[in-house]
Amino acid sequence: MASLLDLDPRWRALMDPEGAFGGLIDIGFDHPSNWPHEARGEAPFVKAGDDQLASELCRLNDRRFLCATLALPVRGSEEALMVALWVEVPHAVFYAYLELMDGGAVPETTLASLANDLMPLARQEAPVTLDFGEGTERPVATLEGVRDISLDQLLDLYEASGALERTALKSP
Repeated sequence: MASLLDLDPRWRALMDPEGAFGGLIDIGFDHPSNWPHEARGEAPFVKAGDDQLASELCRLNDRRFLCATLALPVRGSEEALMVALWVEVPHAVFYAYLELMDGGAVPETTLASLANDLMPLARQEAPVTLDFGEGTERPVATLEGVRDISLDQLLDLYEASGALERTALKSP
């Protein structure tokens, strides 16, 4: 069944399976926004003094961060933007997650704070709920008050993250 999005040339250009994009472009952050050191890139970790950054964990001064996945359904479609982002968690949650990686119990669902800007949708430090599921995959973040996003919000997120410029979505 067609949706109103199908009438929008920007959506059609983005979702064209034979076009330049072939669908939604997932967004990923290498590190928390406050990370003052070099990016990890392809390295397994970065260590600068007591600060450490790996693919799933970060220690910065007295702060602790986990990488999480945020799914943002696009209003009017069955598609969802997937975002790999960082959240700041209490020390107890951080160390419970470390224990989980060594076969320990799954941490309880907890409140956390965004450690990356998702402007214009949410600022850094916005509250999120972090769910560890069965402990077999990256934790899932839920942004408070955000059930889905509009096409314009999607394009705003793309531009803000550098994933895509609006001007690249010309009519097919």
